[in-house]
Amino acid sequence: QELGGSTIYGASASFGWQPHGRGTNFSVLYFISYGGTVRYPDLNGLSHSLSMSASRQLTRKWSFSLTGAAQDSTMAEFMYQPSALSVLSQLPASFDDLAAAFSIGQFSNTQMASMLTGASMLESPTRGLLLGNRVLSYSASAGLNYAHSSRLSFHFASFSAGGQNRRGGQNGIPQEKYVLPRSLGMNAGMGLSYSLSPRTQVGFNVEEGRVVNGYQNAYSTNSTVSVGRKMGMHWFLRVRGGGSITQMTQNTYSTPASRQVIGGSSIGFQTYTQTLVASYDRTSADAYGFAVGTNTTATGSWSWRRPGSRWSIFASGGQNQIRNAGFASISGWEASGGISGSLDAHTTLSAQYVYFNSQGSYVGNLNNMAVHSVRLSLGWNPQTAQPGRR
Repeated sequence: QELGGSTIYGASASFGWQPHGRGTNFSVLYFISYGGTVRYPDLNGLSHSLSMSASRQLTRKWSFSLTGAAQDSTMAEFMYQPSALSVLSQLPASFDDLAAAFSIGQFSNTQMASMLTGASMLESPTRGLLLGNRVLSYSASAGLNYAHSSRLSFHFASFSAGGQNRRGGQNGIPQEKYVLPRSLGMNAGMGLSYSLSPRTQVGFNVEEGRVVNGYQNAYSTNSTVSVGRKMGMHWFLRVRGGGSITQMTQNTYSTPASRQVIGGSSIGFQTYTQTLVASYDRTSADAYGFAVGTNTTATGSWSWRRPGSRWSIFASGGQNQIRNAGFASISGWEASGGISGSLDAHTTLSAQYVYFNSQGSYVGNLNNMAVHSVRLSLGWNPQTAQPGRR
Protein backbone atom coordinates (compact mmCIF):
# COMPACT_ATOMS: atom_id res chain seq x y z
CA GLN A 1 0.00 0.00 0.00
CA GLU A 2 1.26 3.47 -0.89
CA LEU A 3 1.52 5.41 2.36
CA GLY A 4 2.23 8.80 0.79
CA GLY A 5 4.47 11.54 2.11
CA SER A 6 4.70 12.96 5.60
CA THR A 7 6.74 15.50 7.52
CA ILE A 8 9.10 14.10 10.12
CA TYR A 9 10.52 16.24 12.91
CA GLY A 10 12.87 15.48 15.75
CA ALA A 11 15.97 16.16 17.78
CA SER A 12 19.07 14.18 18.67
CA ALA A 13 22.09 14.40 20.93
CA SER A 14 25.34 12.48 21.21
CA PHE A 15 27.82 12.20 24.06
CA GLY A 16 31.32 10.79 23.70
CA TRP A 17 34.44 10.21 25.76
CA GLN A 18 37.83 9.25 24.31
CA PRO A 19 40.77 9.33 26.74
CA HIS A 20 44.19 8.14 25.57
CA GLY A 21 46.74 6.64 27.90
CA ARG A 22 50.13 5.12 27.41
CA GLY A 23 49.51 1.86 25.57
CA THR A 24 45.75 2.05 26.20
CA ASN A 25 42.96 3.55 24.08
CA PHE A 26 39.28 3.71 24.98
CA SER A 27 36.26 5.41 23.44
CA VAL A 28 32.53 5.34 24.13
CA LEU A 29 29.73 7.10 22.24
CA TYR A 30 26.02 7.32 23.15
CA PHE A 31 23.44 8.66 20.70
CA ILE A 32 19.76 9.40 21.41
CA SER A 33 17.13 10.82 19.08
CA TYR A 34 13.38 11.36 18.96
CA GLY A 35 11.49 11.33 15.68
CA GLY A 36 7.88 12.33 15.22
CA THR A 37 5.70 11.84 12.13
CA VAL A 38 2.87 14.29 11.45
CA ARG A 39 0.71 11.88 9.44
CA TYR A 40 1.46 8.63 11.32
CA PRO A 41 1.95 9.44 15.01
CA ASP A 42 2.07 5.73 15.92
CA LEU A 43 5.51 5.64 14.30
CA ASN A 44 6.86 8.25 16.73
CA GLY A 45 9.60 6.96 18.96
CA LEU A 46 13.01 7.21 20.58
CA SER A 47 16.12 5.70 19.05
CA HIS A 48 19.27 4.88 21.02
CA SER A 49 22.72 3.58 20.17
CA LEU A 50 25.78 2.87 22.29
CA SER A 51 29.20 1.89 20.97
CA MET A 52 32.54 1.38 22.63
CA SER A 53 36.02 0.25 21.71
CA ALA A 54 39.12 -0.45 23.76
CA SER A 55 42.63 -1.55 22.90
CA ARG A 56 45.78 -2.12 24.89
CA GLN A 57 49.39 -2.92 24.07
CA LEU A 58 50.03 -5.77 26.49
CA THR A 59 53.72 -6.25 25.67
CA ARG A 60 56.01 -5.26 22.84
CA LYS A 61 54.57 -8.07 20.70
CA TRP A 62 51.09 -8.72 22.12
CA SER A 63 48.06 -6.40 21.81
CA PHE A 64 44.38 -6.80 22.69
CA SER A 65 41.20 -5.12 21.38
CA LEU A 66 37.55 -5.20 22.40
CA THR A 67 34.53 -3.57 20.74
CA GLY A 68 30.80 -3.57 21.36
CA ALA A 69 27.70 -1.87 20.00
CA ALA A 70 23.94 -1.87 20.61
CA GLN A 71 21.22 -0.01 18.77
CA ASP A 72 17.46 0.31 19.27
CA SER A 73 16.14 2.31 16.35
CA THR A 74 13.22 2.95 14.04
CA MET A 75 13.55 2.65 10.28
CA ALA A 76 13.38 6.45 9.91
CA GLU A 77 16.53 6.89 12.03
CA PHE A 78 18.28 3.79 10.69
CA MET A 79 18.25 5.16 7.13
CA TYR A 80 20.48 8.07 8.14
CA GLN A 81 23.01 5.95 9.99
CA PRO A 82 26.34 6.27 8.12
CA SER A 83 27.89 3.03 6.90
CA ALA A 84 31.34 1.93 8.04
CA LEU A 85 32.81 2.93 4.66
CA SER A 86 31.11 6.34 4.86
CA VAL A 87 32.77 6.96 8.23
CA LEU A 88 36.16 5.84 6.87
CA SER A 89 35.95 8.13 3.84
CA GLN A 90 35.23 11.20 6.01
CA LEU A 91 37.81 10.71 8.75
CA PRO A 92 41.01 12.79 8.43
CA ALA A 93 43.19 9.72 7.88
CA SER A 94 46.37 9.52 5.83
CA PHE A 95 46.58 7.20 2.82
CA ASP A 96 48.69 4.67 4.78
CA ASP A 97 46.21 4.61 7.68
CA LEU A 98 43.28 4.25 5.28
CA ALA A 99 45.00 1.24 3.65
CA ALA A 100 45.75 -0.23 7.10
CA ALA A 101 42.00 -0.22 7.85
CA PHE A 102 41.72 -2.77 5.01
CA SER A 103 44.61 -4.90 6.37
CA ILE A 104 47.27 -3.45 4.06
CA GLY A 105 50.25 -2.16 6.04
CA GLN A 106 50.38 -0.82 9.58
CA PHE A 107 48.64 2.06 11.37
CA SER A 108 50.73 5.12 12.15
CA ASN A 109 49.66 5.05 15.82
CA THR A 110 47.24 3.32 18.19
CA GLN A 111 44.90 6.35 18.36
CA MET A 112 44.32 6.25 14.61
CA ALA A 113 43.83 2.48 14.73
CA SER A 114 41.14 2.97 17.38
CA MET A 115 39.33 5.55 15.22
CA LEU A 116 39.39 3.42 12.06
CA THR A 117 38.44 0.07 13.63
CA GLY A 118 35.57 0.99 15.92
CA ALA A 119 32.51 -1.03 16.85
CA SER A 120 30.31 -2.20 13.97
CA MET A 121 26.61 -1.40 13.62
CA LEU A 122 23.91 -3.23 11.66
CA GLU A 123 23.95 -1.85 8.10
CA SER A 124 21.90 -4.32 6.04
CA PRO A 125 19.22 -2.57 3.92
CA THR A 126 17.16 -5.79 4.05
CA ARG A 127 16.65 -5.53 7.80
CA GLY A 128 13.27 -3.77 7.41
CA LEU A 129 11.68 -6.74 5.64
CA LEU A 130 13.31 -9.28 7.92
CA LEU A 131 12.89 -7.69 11.35
CA GLY A 132 10.28 -4.93 10.94
CA ASN A 133 10.11 -1.17 11.45
CA ARG A 134 11.74 -1.07 14.88
CA VAL A 135 14.81 -3.22 15.51
CA LEU A 136 17.17 -3.92 18.40
CA SER A 137 20.62 -5.01 17.19
CA TYR A 138 23.82 -5.74 19.08
CA SER A 139 27.36 -6.93 18.39
CA ALA A 140 30.61 -7.60 20.23
CA SER A 141 34.09 -8.63 19.16
CA ALA A 142 37.42 -9.39 20.80
CA GLY A 143 40.82 -9.78 19.20
CA LEU A 144 44.34 -10.73 20.22
CA ASN A 145 47.31 -9.95 18.00
CA TYR A 146 50.88 -11.25 18.16
CA ALA A 147 53.58 -9.47 16.12
CA HIS A 148 56.24 -12.13 15.61
CA SER A 149 58.34 -9.68 13.60
CA SER A 150 57.92 -6.48 11.61
CA ARG A 151 56.70 -8.61 8.68
CA LEU A 152 54.78 -11.51 10.28
CA SER A 153 51.85 -11.31 12.70
CA PHE A 154 49.17 -13.68 14.00
CA HIS A 155 45.68 -12.77 15.15
CA PHE A 156 42.92 -14.52 17.09
CA ALA A 157 39.40 -13.08 17.03
CA SER A 158 35.78 -13.77 17.94
CA PHE A 159 32.59 -11.95 16.90
CA SER A 160 28.92 -12.27 17.81
CA ALA A 161 25.93 -10.22 16.66
CA GLY A 162 22.16 -10.41 16.70
CA GLY A 163 18.96 -8.58 15.90
CA GLN A 164 15.33 -8.77 16.94
CA ASN A 165 12.01 -7.12 16.24
CA ARG A 166 10.78 -4.44 18.64
CA ARG A 167 7.13 -4.11 17.76
CA GLY A 168 5.35 -0.81 18.42
CA GLY A 169 1.85 0.57 17.83
CA GLN A 170 0.64 0.25 14.26
CA ASN A 171 -2.74 2.02 14.22
CA GLY A 172 -3.50 3.79 10.96
CA ILE A 173 -0.82 2.07 8.85
CA PRO A 174 -0.71 -1.36 7.16
CA GLN A 175 0.24 -4.31 9.34
CA GLU A 176 3.95 -4.91 8.87
CA LYS A 177 5.07 -8.41 7.89
CA TYR A 178 8.41 -9.27 9.39
CA VAL A 179 9.89 -12.72 9.06
CA LEU A 180 12.41 -13.06 11.91
CA PRO A 181 11.46 -12.34 15.54
CA ARG A 182 15.20 -12.57 16.30
CA SER A 183 18.49 -13.91 14.94
CA LEU A 184 22.02 -14.53 16.20
CA GLY A 185 25.37 -15.06 14.49
CA MET A 186 28.69 -16.05 16.10
CA ASN A 187 32.16 -16.90 14.85
CA ALA A 188 35.70 -17.37 16.11
CA GLY A 189 38.94 -17.97 14.27
CA MET A 190 42.58 -17.22 13.71
CA GLY A 191 44.84 -16.07 10.91
CA LEU A 192 48.19 -14.69 9.90
CA SER A 193 49.45 -11.74 7.90
CA TYR A 194 52.82 -11.49 6.15
CA SER A 195 54.38 -8.49 4.38
CA LEU A 196 56.10 -9.56 1.19
CA SER A 197 57.27 -5.96 0.81
CA PRO A 198 56.40 -2.55 2.30
CA ARG A 199 53.62 -2.33 -0.30
CA THR A 200 52.32 -5.94 -0.53
CA GLN A 201 50.70 -8.03 2.17
CA VAL A 202 49.25 -11.56 2.11
CA GLY A 203 47.04 -13.24 4.68
CA PHE A 204 45.28 -16.46 5.62
CA ASN A 205 42.19 -16.85 7.86
CA VAL A 206 40.14 -19.78 9.12
CA GLU A 207 37.06 -19.51 11.32
CA GLU A 208 34.14 -21.50 12.71
CA GLY A 209 30.68 -19.90 12.67
CA ARG A 210 27.18 -20.48 14.05
CA VAL A 211 23.83 -19.12 12.85
CA VAL A 212 20.55 -19.36 14.78
CA ASN A 213 17.22 -17.94 13.60
CA GLY A 214 13.58 -19.01 13.44
CA TYR A 215 14.13 -21.20 10.37
CA GLN A 216 17.75 -22.31 10.47
CA ASN A 217 20.35 -23.61 12.88
CA ALA A 218 23.74 -24.21 11.29
CA TYR A 219 27.49 -24.45 11.75
CA SER A 220 30.01 -23.33 9.14
CA THR A 221 33.75 -23.56 8.57
CA ASN A 222 35.31 -20.82 6.42
CA SER A 223 38.84 -20.35 5.13
CA THR A 224 40.19 -17.55 2.91
CA VAL A 225 43.46 -16.26 1.53
CA SER A 226 44.02 -12.60 0.69
CA VAL A 227 46.46 -10.35 -1.14
CA GLY A 228 46.61 -6.59 -0.63
CA ARG A 229 48.84 -4.04 -2.32
CA LYS A 230 49.33 -0.29 -2.41
CA MET A 231 49.25 0.14 -6.18
CA GLY A 232 50.61 3.67 -6.14
CA MET A 233 50.79 6.82 -4.05
CA HIS A 234 47.01 7.26 -4.07
CA TRP A 235 45.23 3.92 -4.36
CA PHE A 236 45.25 0.36 -3.02
CA LEU A 237 43.57 -2.94 -3.84
CA ARG A 238 42.84 -6.07 -1.81
CA VAL A 239 41.29 -9.34 -3.01
CA ARG A 240 40.37 -12.43 -1.01
CA GLY A 241 38.86 -15.81 -1.80
CA GLY A 242 38.21 -19.21 -0.31
CA GLY A 243 35.52 -21.71 0.56
CA SER A 244 32.81 -22.43 3.13
CA ILE A 245 31.41 -25.75 4.38
CA THR A 246 28.03 -25.58 6.14
CA GLN A 247 26.32 -28.20 8.29
CA MET A 248 22.59 -27.67 8.93
CA THR A 249 21.25 -29.04 12.23
CA GLN A 250 17.75 -27.54 11.81
CA ASN A 251 16.06 -26.27 8.65
CA THR A 252 12.34 -25.57 8.13
CA TYR A 253 12.44 -25.09 4.35
CA SER A 254 14.81 -26.25 1.58
CA THR A 255 18.46 -26.83 2.52
CA PRO A 256 21.09 -24.34 1.27
CA ALA A 257 24.20 -25.59 -0.52
CA SER A 258 26.65 -27.17 1.93
CA ARG A 259 29.72 -25.93 0.02
CA GLN A 260 30.18 -22.43 -1.38
CA VAL A 261 32.84 -20.19 -2.83
CA ILE A 262 33.30 -17.07 -0.72
CA GLY A 263 35.48 -13.98 -1.09
CA GLY A 264 35.50 -10.34 -2.07
CA SER A 265 37.59 -7.30 -2.84
CA SER A 266 38.25 -3.78 -1.55
CA ILE A 267 39.60 -0.69 -3.26
CA GLY A 268 40.54 2.74 -1.99
CA PHE A 269 41.59 5.99 -3.64
CA GLN A 270 42.69 9.20 -1.94
CA THR A 271 43.86 12.56 -3.23
CA TYR A 272 44.39 15.99 -1.69
CA THR A 273 40.64 16.70 -1.62
CA GLN A 274 38.84 13.39 -2.24
CA THR A 275 38.52 9.93 -0.71
CA LEU A 276 36.80 6.96 -2.38
CA VAL A 277 36.44 3.47 -0.87
CA ALA A 278 34.42 0.48 -2.06
CA SER A 279 34.12 -3.20 -1.20
CA TYR A 280 32.33 -6.39 -2.27
CA ASP A 281 31.78 -9.48 -0.11
CA ARG A 282 30.26 -12.90 -0.77
CA THR A 283 29.63 -15.08 2.30
CA SER A 284 27.67 -18.21 3.18
CA ALA A 285 25.98 -16.61 6.22
CA ASP A 286 25.05 -13.14 7.40
CA ALA A 287 27.06 -11.87 10.36
CA TYR A 288 23.85 -11.12 12.31
CA GLY A 289 22.43 -14.60 11.65
CA PHE A 290 19.74 -13.47 9.21
CA ALA A 291 20.21 -16.39 6.81
CA VAL A 292 22.46 -19.22 5.69
CA GLY A 293 22.65 -19.14 1.91
CA THR A 294 24.36 -16.92 -0.62
CA ASN A 295 24.86 -13.49 0.97
CA THR A 296 26.41 -10.70 -1.13
CA THR A 297 27.10 -7.11 -0.11
CA ALA A 298 28.48 -4.28 -2.25
CA THR A 299 29.12 -0.85 -0.73
CA GLY A 300 30.91 2.34 -1.68
CA SER A 301 31.48 5.82 -0.30
CA TRP A 302 32.95 9.09 -1.59
CA SER A 303 33.73 12.38 0.14
CA TRP A 304 35.20 15.70 -0.96
CA ARG A 305 36.67 18.39 1.24
CA ARG A 306 39.33 20.95 0.49
CA PRO A 307 41.68 21.32 3.50
CA GLY A 308 40.77 24.47 5.38
CA SER A 309 37.28 24.63 3.84
CA ARG A 310 34.19 24.80 6.04
CA TRP A 311 32.16 22.56 3.72
CA SER A 312 32.29 18.95 2.54
CA ILE A 313 30.26 16.86 0.10
CA PHE A 314 29.61 13.15 0.62
CA ALA A 315 27.79 10.27 -1.07
CA SER A 316 27.44 6.56 -0.45
CA GLY A 317 25.50 3.53 -1.63
CA GLY A 318 25.17 -0.16 -1.02
CA GLN A 319 23.30 -3.32 -1.97
CA ASN A 320 22.65 -6.47 0.04
CA GLN A 321 21.22 -9.73 -1.36
CA ILE A 322 20.16 -12.96 0.33
CA ARG A 323 19.69 -15.89 -2.05
CA ASN A 324 19.35 -19.70 -1.83
CA ALA A 325 18.35 -19.58 1.84
CA GLY A 326 15.19 -21.64 1.36
CA PHE A 327 12.83 -19.45 3.40
CA ALA A 328 13.75 -16.09 1.86
CA SER A 329 15.05 -14.38 -1.27
CA ILE A 330 15.56 -10.67 -0.61
CA SER A 331 17.40 -7.74 -2.16
CA GLY A 332 17.85 -4.30 -0.65
CA TRP A 333 19.85 -1.23 -1.53
CA GLU A 334 20.39 2.30 -0.29
CA ALA A 335 21.80 5.49 -1.79
CA SER A 336 22.47 8.79 -0.04
CA GLY A 337 24.23 12.08 -0.59
CA GLY A 338 24.55 15.45 1.06
CA ILE A 339 26.53 18.49 2.07
CA SER A 340 27.80 19.47 5.51
CA GLY A 341 29.57 22.51 6.86
CA SER A 342 30.43 24.70 9.84
CA LEU A 343 28.59 27.98 10.29
CA ASP A 344 30.92 28.97 13.13
CA ALA A 345 33.22 27.33 15.67
CA HIS A 346 30.34 25.51 17.40
CA THR A 347 27.48 25.24 14.88
CA THR A 348 27.13 22.89 11.91
CA LEU A 349 24.55 22.59 9.15
CA SER A 350 23.93 19.55 6.92
CA ALA A 351 21.42 18.53 4.27
CA GLN A 352 21.04 14.92 3.16
CA TYR A 353 18.90 12.84 0.79
CA VAL A 354 18.37 9.08 1.23
CA TYR A 355 16.67 6.52 -1.00
CA PHE A 356 15.97 3.14 0.59
CA ASN A 357 14.52 0.09 -1.17
CA SER A 358 14.01 -3.53 -0.06
CA GLN A 359 12.05 -6.17 -1.94
CA GLY A 360 11.73 -9.91 -1.93
CA SER A 361 9.77 -13.01 -0.98
CA TYR A 362 9.85 -14.92 2.30
CA VAL A 363 7.68 -17.69 3.84
CA GLY A 364 4.88 -17.03 1.35
CA ASN A 365 4.94 -13.22 1.54
CA LEU A 366 5.83 -10.81 -1.25
CA ASN A 367 6.85 -7.36 -0.12
CA ASN A 368 8.44 -4.18 -1.41
CA MET A 369 9.42 -1.17 0.69
CA ALA A 370 10.69 2.03 -0.92
CA VAL A 371 11.36 5.32 0.87
CA HIS A 372 12.53 8.76 -0.28
CA SER A 373 13.63 11.07 2.51
CA VAL A 374 15.28 14.49 2.88
CA ARG A 375 16.64 15.79 6.18
CA LEU A 376 18.03 19.18 7.16
CA SER A 377 20.01 19.19 10.42
CA LEU A 378 21.37 22.00 12.57
CA GLY A 379 23.93 20.92 15.15
CA TRP A 380 25.72 22.52 18.08
CA ASN A 381 28.90 21.26 19.75
CA PRO A 382 30.20 22.69 23.06
CA GLN A 383 33.73 22.21 21.71
CA THR A 384 35.12 23.64 18.49
CA ALA A 385 33.57 21.89 15.50
CA GLN A 386 35.81 20.36 12.83
CA PRO A 387 35.16 22.18 9.53
CA GLY A 388 33.30 20.13 6.95
CA ARG A 389 32.82 17.09 9.19
CA ARG A 390 29.50 15.63 10.24
